[in-house]
Amino acid sequence: MLNLFRRNHRAEISDIYAEGLSQWSIRKKLLVFLVPAAVCILMATGLILNIFSNYYIELAIGRSSLILTLAQAREVESLLEGCREDILSLAYRPVTRERLRDFMEASASARGALYAEAAFVGEDNERQFAFIRTDEGVEEVPAEVANKARNSPFVVSRKALESAPGQVSLSDLTEVYYQPTGLGVAPRQRSLSVLRLSTPVAAPDGGVSGYLILSVDARAVRNVLSLYNSNRSPLLGFSRTTENRQSIFVDERGWMLFQSENVDEPARPLSVEEVKSNLSGDHGKPGYDGAFRPGPRHEAFWRILTSLQQGRSGMERSEPDFGPPKLASSEDFVGYAPVRFKEAGASESLVVGGIIYVDRSLLPRAAEFGQINIMFLTTLGAIVSLAALIVVLAGFITRPLARLAEAVRQMRHEGHLHELDLPDSDLESATLKRSINRLIAAVLSKEMELKVRDERLRSVRAKEKVPLIAPRSRKGSDGGKLEDLVGEGPAMLRLLERLRKVAATDADVLVIGETGTGKELTAEAIHRLSARAPMPFISINCGALDENLLMDALFGHVKGAFSEAKSDRKGAFLAADGGTLLLDEIGNASPRVQQALLRALSVRRISPLGSDEETAFDARVIAATNVNLKELVAAGEFREDLYYRLQVLAVSTPSLRERTEDIPVLSGYFLRLAARRMGKGELSLSRGALDKLEGHSWPGNVRELKNCIIRAAAMAERDLILAEDIHFEDEASSSYPAGETPRVEAAAESPSLDAPLTGRQRKALRALLEHGPFTRQDYQIAGGDVPQRTAQHDLQDLVRRGILGKEGRGPSTRYQIRHRSEA
Repeated sequence: MLNLFRRNHRAEISDIYAEGLSQWSIRKKLLVFLVPAAVCILMATGLILNIFSNYYIELAIGRSSLILTLAQAREVESLLEGCREDILSLAYRPVTRERLRDFMEASASARGALYAEAAFVGEDNERQFAFIRTDEGVEEVPAEVANKARNSPFVVSRKALESAPGQVSLSDLTEVYYQPTGLGVAPRQRSLSVLRLSTPVAAPDGGVSGYLILSVDARAVRNVLSLYNSNRSPLLGFSRTTENRQSIFVDERGWMLFQSENVDEPARPLSVEEVKSNLSGDHGKPGYDGAFRPGPRHEAFWRILTSLQQGRSGMERSEPDFGPPKLASSEDFVGYAPVRFKEAGASESLVVGGIIYVDRSLLPRAAEFGQINIMFLTTLGAIVSLAALIVVLAGFITRPLARLAEAVRQMRHEGHLHELDLPDSDLESATLKRSINRLIAAVLSKEMELKVRDERLRSVRAKEKVPLIAPRSRKGSDGGKLEDLVGEGPAMLRLLERLRKVAATDADVLVIGETGTGKELTAEAIHRLSARAPMPFISINCGALDENLLMDALFGHVKGAFSEAKSDRKGAFLAADGGTLLLDEIGNASPRVQQALLRALSVRRISPLGSDEETAFDARVIAATNVNLKELVAAGEFREDLYYRLQVLAVSTPSLRERTEDIPVLSGYFLRLAARRMGKGELSLSRGALDKLEGHSWPGNVRELKNCIIRAAAMAERDLILAEDIHFEDEASSSYPAGETPRVEAAAESPSLDAPLTGRQRKALRALLEHGPFTRQDYQIAGGDVPQRTAQHDLQDLVRRGILGKEGRGPSTRYQIRHRSEA
């Protein structure tokens, strides 16, 4: 009883609420329902825009940070590679004390403070000498001082001893300390932090005469990081403060060796004091006391180090506990990239360290606050404007509609239809009144027509219905991937077999066929049958876009490439990565587009508009055309090299004239499809309608048949389509029954010889009088190798003057000399 009472109570409340709404005016309803809805839509839109804009801002900053990290790593690799080339060129000939001194002086003059020391370790003490760069110049270090130095340059590393001439080994960061004796005029100590490159020097007899050591001042590497973190960076896009970003150099075992510093202090000692302030771990490594390695609990650092050891670069969005001090509301972007060096005996460059770049940016939060303010002001302005607009306009809009509604309601009470006679107040109400009057007139007219049509339909129903054959299901063999290709004739079966073979490969395909033969469906079938089926299928119509839009659609662009380029665009090649790209109407591509396509297909890489970098793509390219590309190649309108690049595998889609046995199957398929989409019941074709379909020449092929069936189904008012319901797209074109060829009169009776013709036209027409229907190529040959454009102009002129009849279009176009009437 309690549940019944509650249901009755809710029903009463619902009725009261519905009755109350029915008493509201349109103005009140608009104010109550439209304003809150508009506010909610604006707020939801603003929230969605805020989420996506923040996402893409953070994505852009992350990518910029990664690019800066990669640039620093590449610069360090280039510096080390230059040093490697220097030591190999120096070791190419026997090393003497004078040559080594000259090299140090020349490098100090040309490259500044890059090399801190150089040494040669020969077979005996007489062949051991070392030089060091000082503020005054290059000085030779006495052998006794060099031998007593910490990490003496005369101590050859094991990697160097195992190297062969022409191979270079790179040491870990090493601290070198020379005692305050024998250096310069006044005795003084010397402390260096260096990366030593070592290589054997070949002897004339093929052995090793000694080992050359060249020490790179680690501050030169550090200064590279400092430069890229300063306002003098080669990649500087806008001015930023340097306090919220920093670069750290780590070796392959996780030791932090040094961090970026102020670019204006190039001689500042190496340090990692700022980045290790909040970290726990090991201090000092063998050979270099200033190194620091974080402990295992710093997971973000060790995750980055693992990627560096594997030679991978990337971005970390987790908040690190190292780097510059954390700013309020800042977002952390941590980029990392490995540093490689080709050491002795290695077949390829090995990872010897890495760059970790920490950028703490306030831009995402600033953008979010700005968007919230804009959203608030926009919403407030929209509420005020919308309310005022509704109040002002509601009265003007609703008054004529109310009068019209009252007139319709009165006519309903009267019980009979008649035209409404109301004064015109505005365009909308007047249009609505005229529409209602036309509808009433049409209903009254239909009442009369239905009586006549019922009698006619009785005779139509008595006509024979053609049993249409349903297409055979192919789900068993191909999993339903060829269901869209309907047909059971030999030409269609050969096409399906060809598609299965082509889909089993990954080569590019050229689909050739007339307009309307299903070239795009064929391309989709190849994609679905191939191993790329789970990936995207992208279709670009090369004839629907102008040159610039087509280049942009294919290859994309980067932000700022042109004035409307507000963001990056991937382009079709990258959008179809892993899948299939269909280039439809490839014959319409301009020479510039053809050149770009040839380049892309040759190297499988593209360069978006405005970008200097090329991006690899993995997409199978299928080109489709309804023109003869060989003729275009011969005419110089299509590149021959692009033609052979596209025609790795060729598939020819047969015209409907070549498979007329499939017309009943196709007609039934399209008829059922049209009936289902239009919500009609089962439709059938009469025998006369099917005969009319089979006797047509179908210049538009399957597409024309589909449009014809859909047109007939849309206009059909009963379930049987008669011959008079079938209307072709070009009723004026001459169409001959199957098996008949129009008769051609003798030369003396042909109007083509009576009309004023050019000598070229007269010669060609005389040769073609007994030929029957002919093509443009036939006209070119008959006229004596007439150029293509001249032949097209002549044929159009003859058709316009009525001398020739034209049938079909595109590659299926045929011309026929008209004959005189026997009367």
